[in-house]
Amino acid sequence: MKHALFGAVAGMLFATSALATEIETKSLDQLYADAVAEGGELVIRAGGDKDDQADYYLDMFKERFPEIKLTHSVDLSFYHASRYDNARKDDSKADVPDIIQLQTLHDFDYYAERGLLERYKPKNWEKVYPDYKDPHGYWTGLFGVAFTNVYNNSVIADADAPRDAMDYLDPALKGKLILVYPHTDDAVLYQFWNLKEKYGWEYLEKLVATDPTWVRGTSMPYVAIDNGWYGASFTTSWAFVPWDGSDTRLVLPEEDFFLTWFQVAAIPTDAKNKAAAKLYLNWMLSDEFQGKWLQFPARMDIEAPGGYKSHLHYNTSPADFHRFMLKRDLVERFRLQIEQLVGPATGPAPLDLDYTVKP
Repeated sequence: MKHALFGAVAGMLFATSALATEIETKSLDQLYADAVAEGGELVIRAGGDKDDQADYYLDMFKERFPEIKLTHSVDLSFYHASRYDNARKDDSKADVPDIIQLQTLHDFDYYAERGLLERYKPKNWEKVYPDYKDPHGYWTGLFGVAFTNVYNNSVIADADAPRDAMDYLDPALKGKLILVYPHTDDAVLYQFWNLKEKYGWEYLEKLVATDPTWVRGTSMPYVAIDNGWYGASFTTSWAFVPWDGSDTRLVLPEEDFFLTWFQVAAIPTDAKNKAAAKLYLNWMLSDEFQGKWLQFPARMDIEAPGGYKSHLHYNTSPADFHRFMLKRDLVERFRLQIEQLVGPATGPAPLDLDYTVKP
């Protein structure tokens, strides 16, 4: 009986092991050859709110792999998710992309549970922070993004730049603040949720009463600040190391919590160019890219730029943002509450904004 039980258990363990997804062992050059042999095409749908937002890393990819014909589009993640939903319902699957790369982290859980994502672990997968990859290989984080204090030191002196929530109530900042409508972006909504949890609705009411300029899209604040139109925002992002010739700076809070998430990517099961998709994921997790990312790398063994430590050393939690995104009832209820406080979003959609005009 004991031998039979042991055999059954061993058989189950062997079966589980056999089904486990192995980590990629091929080199980038080998994967490149596979992608070219497949047809040399790659279609990426990247979440974002400005059409050039992915150019920084996709231009590097195209230079590194010139024989790959890369087609990509940037749009709000929930739009890309719904497009994928519609494309996979079409019998031809003609519009299914090869990579979906989104901020809406809950979508990946939904897709993985329904078998709509390829199980694949790129090379260096084991070096990615455990919370920011699916243990079965359905999706993986590629790079970290922090939304926190961004300011222009030609508009606001370094010593006076806001760092924590209460600083944004300073009357001296009147007319210098630009914020994203929180009910139009889940990342910003999460920031306001945390402000409400720590400081209460009274703080949010006081913040709204300062009459900041509200915009749709998290790119406009950093563009407007870098142009010197406004002085500061906490609802946007910037490189840890300032760009040459720019007066814009990113500074982390001294005490308060700030938002970080890892932009996640996956290969749809109906993707037509899976070899090219695998090349992309492997390159994004390679030393070549991770060492050049502008903020927190996804890999544990790569240092962040500018002398910053890993996100684990700061008052931020990408895993908590993921949990927030999964609580859709809470998110949608809070969204409507915030809209009542701030007012309906007005102005063009993010991708229709004219970034040469001050909002």
